[in-house]
Amino acid sequence: MDSAHDTALDAAPKTDKLVEVFDRAMRRFNDTVPCQLEMRQLSLMARRFCDIPGAQWEGEWGEQWANTIRVEVNKISRGVEKIETDYRENRIVPDFRPGGGDSDQDTADMLDGLHRADSYKFKAQQARDNAFFEAIRGGFGAYRLTNELDDPYDKDNDYQRINPGMTIVDADQSVFFDLNSKLYDKSDARFAYVVTAYSMDAFKDQFGEESATSWPDATFRLQYDWFTPDMVRVAEYYEKEDKAETLLVFTQTLTGIEERLWLSDVEPEYIQEQQAKGWTVTRKRRKRCRVHKYVMSGAEILKDCGYVAGECIPIVPVYGKRYFIDNMERWKGHVQDRMDAQRLYNSNVSKLAETNALAPREMPIFLAEQMPPHLAEQWAAQNIERHPYALVDPVIDNDGNYVVTGPIGKIDPPQLAPVQAALLQIANQDLTELDQDGAGEVRANVSAEAMDIAAARVDAKSGVFLDNMRQSVEREAEIYLSMARDVYFEPGRKVETMTEDGDDGEAILQEMIADKTGTIRIRNDLQRGKYKVVASVTEATATRRDKTVKSSLAMAEIALQAQDIEFAQAAYITAVMNSDGEGIDQLQAFARRKGIAIGLVEPNEEEQAAIDEAAANEQPDPTADAVAAQAVALQAQAAKDVAMAANYEAQTGLNEARIAETEAKTIETLAGARKLATEGEMAQFRPLPRLEPR
Repeated sequence: MDSAHDTALDAAPKTDKLVEVFDRAMRRFNDTVPCQLEMRQLSLMARRFCDIPGAQWEGEWGEQWANTIRVEVNKISRGVEKIETDYRENRIVPDFRPGGGDSDQDTADMLDGLHRADSYKFKAQQARDNAFFEAIRGGFGAYRLTNELDDPYDKDNDYQRINPGMTIVDADQSVFFDLNSKLYDKSDARFAYVVTAYSMDAFKDQFGEESATSWPDATFRLQYDWFTPDMVRVAEYYEKEDKAETLLVFTQTLTGIEERLWLSDVEPEYIQEQQAKGWTVTRKRRKRCRVHKYVMSGAEILKDCGYVAGECIPIVPVYGKRYFIDNMERWKGHVQDRMDAQRLYNSNVSKLAETNALAPREMPIFLAEQMPPHLAEQWAAQNIERHPYALVDPVIDNDGNYVVTGPIGKIDPPQLAPVQAALLQIANQDLTELDQDGAGEVRANVSAEAMDIAAARVDAKSGVFLDNMRQSVEREAEIYLSMARDVYFEPGRKVETMTEDGDDGEAILQEMIADKTGTIRIRNDLQRGKYKVVASVTEATATRRDKTVKSSLAMAEIALQAQDIEFAQAAYITAVMNSDGEGIDQLQAFARRKGIAIGLVEPNEEEQAAIDEAAANEQPDPTADAVAAQAVALQAQAAKDVAMAANYEAQTGLNEARIAETEAKTIETLAGARKLATEGEMAQFRPLPRLEPR
């Protein structure tokens, strides 16, 4: 009895807290949505306008053309498809780099491979594509990150992995951020909503039939579809919480290495184990930001999901074009500015089609007595049966004479009004100028360089959208890194990685290794150091590989002209390894082996092991041994020749010294002789001949 009473007391504060959270979430939603209804309605209209048949006549414009022919010639889609093509040809991939502290390049490379492997496993590129396509049409898209079990059907596997891209559909109607957030990536937002529609059966299976109260609809429509499924909307509410928590600072007494963990994230046994290993523990009070997630219906909180992994709201916004006016965030895509020109074009083309259908050709007018029933049928089938001639009955006067007469008149086909022709020309010109894509046409007598310049100019039209997507991918990587610290933390855990070329790899978390200096360090530890993210958008039309191939071939040609065979070979190998084409795999593998042999390509672990094994198992070659012995003999003879040359030089120097000494003595003798002659002791003096060196 007492235990049940205690349980009720424990449950009461929790219920009151959830009621308070629900009221706060509903109040914030009501403050956020109304001021954005019109903009979000225009965003939805633009997406429908571009992709749904008949949607270009929705709204008041279509009401003006009721009961008439309504033609759709979708000229906007050409510009949209061009931006999509530029995006698909230039995938934006984040690059993790060391940002200070105990970060290192090995761990940054592991993060790159881990992110690629997770993206491949969960098909995250589909979520990014959907968000980008919604953004270029309506101006806003979004996707989110989640952490999921590595294998939900393996009872012995408790490891989790991060899904870097879960699809959010109709983001302009389902994703809402804090109005006070001003940054593009919404990293400064304090709360966010994701509204998801469930079918009635799916909602009953997950939450129960008694809770089937739909979250308020934030969609303002001018046009409704006749057939839509019966859906129940559920809101996922993310809220940031700043709380003071205890931070544990573990310090290794011998090495001075520090490890910082929150008290709420560790077990008491871990603290005891670290202390037993010689770590000292210091406690500090620090402010910590966590993100709390709730699932709500229109009447209550259906589920308290607790704190999500990481410290960021795991929702990535994607904008087409974004700006602030009157202190309110606004956006638009590629379609909005072209809708009026498209409507004007369609209306004029429809008018032409209607006029042509009502009066397609010139028609003669006859008297009634000239067209009896049997001839009327012939004239009616004239266009279909293509008769070689047509007949009419003659007209007879009062005297019984035939009166030869033709048609009494004719109905002329309608002429295109000058105003209508001008409007049609203006609308077509506006749409053509806005979405002109001349770079796709190969023209005669135009150099490749000029075509590349034209392509770059056309690609600039996609630059805003691609650059905004780059910011979104950077935000995705920042959220991913924040979540990875909480998901990939187990020492010794093997995680999957992937290279840029799609090759599988493997890394070990918190692996101890010895670097080149023999120092023991830990790599792949996401709890240490800081990392930053850099994402870039390359030029469209020509991919990076195509440009690499072109540049490598040009450098190879220059190297051949300079007779640098080794450099030319390296350039050719680079060109082959970056080429794309069917059946080129074997050639690229051969080129890679050649690149490894000349030192151009660094071998991977498997290739290095094969090289070492081949070197160990290599049998001695008698011919090679003979050549080597001959080389040694030649080297010895060369050394002997060098020694003999040195001896000769020494002997020559000795001879020169002796000659110099003889010359000095001779000069001294001559000087003495001159002195004797001066004193009269010699009557005649004949100098000695000069000695030449031999």
